[in-house]
Amino acid sequence: MERLRIVLADDHPLVLMAMHNLLEKELGFEIAATLASPTALIEHLRRDLPDVVITDYSMPGDETYGDGIRLVKYLTRHFPRARIVVLTMVSNPMIISALYDAGVSAVVLKSDNLAEIVTALQTLRANRTYYPPGLQREGAVDSHTRFIGERINSLSPKEFEVLRHFIQGESMMQVAETLQRSVKTVSGQKISAMRKLNVRTDQELVAFCVESGIFQ
Repeated sequence: MERLRIVLADDHPLVLMAMHNLLEKELGFEIAATLASPTALIEHLRRDLPDVVITDYSMPGDETYGDGIRLVKYLTRHFPRARIVVLTMVSNPMIISALYDAGVSAVVLKSDNLAEIVTALQTLRANRTYYPPGLQREGAVDSHTRFIGERINSLSPKEFEVLRHFIQGESMMQVAETLQRSVKTVSGQKISAMRKLNVRTDQELVAFCVESGIFQ
């Protein structure tokens, strides 16, 4: 069986190093490149298309291609022959579902053991789609944590993306430009998200996101 050629993309050098060190020990994997931004990733893919792209979900600061679902949709649309693996802290079922709907072959949660990346790649080698284990861990958390999780999970993918960029310090105009939506649309989605999270002000919104770790 031929080796899988893999490209890694993450804006955290330590995460890149850990993934590279883990995967290079596996005989069936070849690391073709490690990249630190969406722009660097896409420029590389245009020159040399691997079998698999492993990319972080959140890589803020790239105005050309963005990150999150916007980047994933670009990758699956322009590089359909490469299988996309998304590495993320996000465990919102609707976000994960949206990633699969966008065409990814695997979502690996950062809260799981890093070795799950190997499991995901082995699943892809068998021409199957990988799904993260234990996505719903009922009974594993207390009632307060579960209540917070339910509020977060009620967010739609579009609302989630608006909040993610707003919490990073972007104005509503910048969020609209980043997500390629109108200011009216993203403002409405932010208001809807705040209602679901039961927060009334931007200060309460920021405090909720920081305390819950929703975008870590």
